[in-house]
Amino acid sequence: MKKIFTLLFVSTILFSSCSEEGPRGPEGPQGPPGEDGAGSRTGLVLDFNPVDLNAGNDYSILIDFNDQDVTVRETDAVFVYLKVDEDGTADGLPVEVFRLLPQTYYVEDGEVQYNYDFTFFDVSIFMDGTANFENLDPAYTQDQVFRVVILPASMAASLDTSNMNNVLKAMNVQEKEVKKASL
Repeated sequence: MKKIFTLLFVSTILFSSCSEEGPRGPEGPQGPPGEDGAGSRTGLVLDFNPVDLNAGNDYSILIDFNDQDVTVRETDAVFVYLKVDEDGTADGLPVEVFRLLPQTYYVEDGEVQYNYDFTFFDVSIFMDGTANFENLDPAYTQDQVFRVVILPASMAASLDTSNMNNVLKAMNVQEKEVKKASL
């Protein structure tokens, strides 16, 4: 017991005597500059117009982000909206009405759903449902407008993403600034 007490006493003195700081050394060289705006990215909005969904493309489209010169991080959130209407004009531009996918419509012979899935490489927008797509009115398949919104996950978590106006306002993006993209 006496040996353990002596060992603890000597260890305490040894460690406490090493705790004094010596003089501070010279400052090291400055590191390389970081990326401008890194960490403060507010997202990106892309409109795809017109998009035709038909038997030839299996009623789907695949948007490769590299083809759009867009970088999507693994942690980003991707949302797709379908233009469903126009509601007058503002500043000489039509006021477009968008709805977040999925969107389901009930037609004569079943239902049609517009949906999507994504990775950080691409987004696939597709039609699903029980209706015979070949018998659909062209309004369901031709000249569709899809809006793809890419947001940092931290921003997306605090937004009501079902409302396109809220999303654009939070991103500080005006309608006229939305990038028009093509497939």
